[in-house]
Amino acid sequence: MKNNILVTMAILILVGLAVQGIFGVAAGILISAVIGIIYGAVKKDKQFVKWSVTALVIDLICILWFYVGIGNM
Repeated sequence: MKNNILVTMAILILVGLAVQGIFGVAAGILISAVIGIIYGAVKKDKQFVKWSVTALVIDLICILWFYVGIGNM
């Protein structure tokens, strides 16, 4: 089951890249991280939750950094 979740996450990121370009990667990682957190919470897999939360935080920081950079232009 864990492999299916990881494959689904990878497909979401690639679809985001194909549809929206580099901005789709950020959206794909955001959605994948949320799915990972939900899966980890349901299966009580602490390591999966830890890495999903880490990906979510890094993604949100990068998105905010991007918008702040655009705002300062």
